[in-house]
Amino acid sequence: MKPRSILSLAAAALTFLPPLPSPGGAVDWSTLPPLPDDHGFAGPYAGMSGGALVVAGGANFPDGLPWDGGTKVWHDRVFALENPGADGSAWRVLEQRLPHPVGYGVSITLPERDAMIWIGGNDAAQCFADAWEVTYRDGSIAFTDLPPLPLPAAMACGAAIGNTIYVAGGAPDNTNDRALKQFVRLDLSAPKAEQKWEPLPWPDGAAGRILAVAGALGGKFYLIGGADLGSDDWPDKRAYLSDAWRFDPAAAAWERLADIRYEDPARGAVTQLAAAPTPALPAGQSHLLIFGGGAYRAFTEDPAVKDRGVDHPGFPPPIVAYHAITDSWAVQGAMPTGGGAFAPVTTPLVPWNGGAVIPSGEIKPGIRTTAAIVANPQPLRTGFGALNWVILAAYLLGMVGVGFWFARREKSTDDYFRGGGRVPWPVAGLSIFATMLSAITFMSIPAKSYADDCATYIGQLTMLAVVPLVIFFYLPYFRRLNITTAYEYLEQRFSVEARTFASASFILFHLGRVAIVLFLPAIALAQVSELNVYACIIVIGLLCILYTAVGGIEAVVWTDAVQAVVLLGGAALCLALAVHGAGGIGEVWSVARDNHKLLGSLDWASLDVEKGTRSGFVLLIAFFVLTLIPYTSGQDVVQRYVTVKDEAAARRSLWTTMVMSVFGSMLFFGLGVALYAFYKANPANLDPAMAQNDGILPFFVLRQLPAGVSGIIIAAIFAAAQSTISSSLNSVAAAWVTDFHKRLLGGGSDEHRSLAVARIVVVLLGLFGIGAACWIAASGAKQVFDQYQYVIGLTAGSLGGLFALGVFTKRANATGAIAGAAAGILAAFSAKQFSTLDGYLYGVCGFGACVLVGYLVSLADPNPAKTPPAE
Repeated sequence: MKPRSILSLAAAALTFLPPLPSPGGAVDWSTLPPLPDDHGFAGPYAGMSGGALVVAGGANFPDGLPWDGGTKVWHDRVFALENPGADGSAWRVLEQRLPHPVGYGVSITLPERDAMIWIGGNDAAQCFADAWEVTYRDGSIAFTDLPPLPLPAAMACGAAIGNTIYVAGGAPDNTNDRALKQFVRLDLSAPKAEQKWEPLPWPDGAAGRILAVAGALGGKFYLIGGADLGSDDWPDKRAYLSDAWRFDPAAAAWERLADIRYEDPARGAVTQLAAAPTPALPAGQSHLLIFGGGAYRAFTEDPAVKDRGVDHPGFPPPIVAYHAITDSWAVQGAMPTGGGAFAPVTTPLVPWNGGAVIPSGEIKPGIRTTAAIVANPQPLRTGFGALNWVILAAYLLGMVGVGFWFARREKSTDDYFRGGGRVPWPVAGLSIFATMLSAITFMSIPAKSYADDCATYIGQLTMLAVVPLVIFFYLPYFRRLNITTAYEYLEQRFSVEARTFASASFILFHLGRVAIVLFLPAIALAQVSELNVYACIIVIGLLCILYTAVGGIEAVVWTDAVQAVVLLGGAALCLALAVHGAGGIGEVWSVARDNHKLLGSLDWASLDVEKGTRSGFVLLIAFFVLTLIPYTSGQDVVQRYVTVKDEAAARRSLWTTMVMSVFGSMLFFGLGVALYAFYKANPANLDPAMAQNDGILPFFVLRQLPAGVSGIIIAAIFAAAQSTISSSLNSVAAAWVTDFHKRLLGGGSDEHRSLAVARIVVVLLGLFGIGAACWIAASGAKQVFDQYQYVIGLTAGSLGGLFALGVFTKRANATGAIAGAAAGILAAFSAKQFSTLDGYLYGVCGFGACVLVGYLVSLADPNPAKTPPAE
């Protein structure tokens, strides 16, 4: 039976599952003191500066509603609420005023400059092109003139990407006859004398618009909905819009997004959106939240109701979420509409404390509010449940039991590091696969194909070349020399200095790696569940220390094999469930094809990665070298080659790893595509406040899968972390005892002492990793460890180059090896710091420089090379 048919049957068999949980999307609401005005304002400027919420200008009807003969009045007053949210905070009415009465301008807060940008607007007579940078300090407001807009604009929208301001649309005058197609930007980081508005292209085929919603997310500008002018359909000449667009500054190009469409529980399908507080609020890594909006056609076709504010039902309160990955719309809760709170329109949205303030605004035609409401999106948390705890505990205790089972065999360092050659080759092959597939990879591969596409899968195909190369050229040296660490080969081929450099580099790299591998899955689980991040780190770490210290390499490889099965089984189960929830295998395939989720970003003809594409040739070359390096110079992988009884068994274990890597990785990439299709079909089931897309798999597991099933998958994530950590612990212990304790410190004569030292190293390294991971979680110092990994990782290319230099050349000598290693480090560093090369190529640079420089220096050095060992 074909794999596709099997998957279809598996998905169909899951129809017994309970319905999906109800959508979430929690927003905590609170209120600030009301503005000190009898009516409130539509279209005020607003922003945060100097620790204060500032509101200025706007328009209202102080003498009566328009249908009762009232006149619209524009204002120039300025209000400031210092320390908003603090007990006793109160609004101040400043003596200073705006340069002139104005409303319906663009308001943008720039936290990095602690300033507000106020642009354009109108009064009863005209529209304005003014632009100011505004700051508030100690009860005083200051205006700095910015270049005026090319054309006056009222009811435009705008957002900031860094310190660059973007403004779109607007009306150039008060006739209501024309909406602008003006799209401009102003770079505030440029010298003052060089600052000017740069005209940008308008979306091809899009109408000009007023009252649109702007947004900025992931370095791109969003233009959503609004209303065109000059229509005969409505008394105010407005035609409400349903389109949405995204502008990529790097490509200077627009992309049309899915048209606005969401289900308002009170009013049914909504396909238009205008006048919502703007800019939209970025939430998590991939959402824009839009609070309400006044697309009148969405809930009434009666213009008379629109015109009579007293009879108006109020503007729609749903919180609309746009998801940038699946290009979909969904309602994620609603704004409060009772107890003095309303769903205002034509007012700024001011980012504050991870949420937003919506000050004043229009709540019905002609009617304003003085309320200032605060929205704080809250991440969803899912209880783990007793059944899941039982399953997870049984799995973890089982791994510890494996360690104690093999402890009775550990009589020497040969047993502890090489397993006495007793490990079956299928187990060794599964162990290599599990070692290379960390919890980070288990979550990040599906997250990558969910957020982007499967282009990097072609890197897995390099295993088809790497494994034969290792088997026929490298493996004979590792097996026939009867070595414990890979770095013993470098001493026999070059010098003790080469061995020491390589072993020390490996040890230092894994000091940081243990901490990162503990931290990342723990934080991802904690972000989507009630699991405590410190508890996850400590439990994973301590149990790894226990079974690795007690059971040695046999415990490591056997638990790795079990964990590989759990990993693959968990991923397959998630895939089937996601396919079922997305509507079946046919629907997933259609979504993947239509949305370019397979190899969409791959370009065999281009080396340009700035436009979102990657060269297939670059990926193949880079992944070939990046895969070759650990399989030839990483002690955590090479150590597996000597745990089986002979070279033939080692070859079979590597063939097993190759098959697992090529076909097993298909499962993880396919899972990401299925998750994309699932959430495209069910966008309301997403969590807008999810901080990182890497958490999408555990989020899916805990929110969508039944109790017990989710426990198995979480066990798989723990398994992925444990397999990598246990391998690091044992291999570092092997490197330290073999290359330093026995070789350099003279501790080789006492086997029992060496075994004790090995266990001490496992415990110390594990405790260091736990402590460092907890420190990262507490202090947010992940960047420090990322930088550490980068600095130490500069040696990876050199390590692989040293082994290639020794295996493939006879002329290379010790002097050339050391020179090549130094050149490799320098080349990798230079590529990172001073070039625009794709990041995947840094290791290639280090590898190539090491081999080339090492060989050339060896040719120039009169000292002879050692005879290659095992020949």
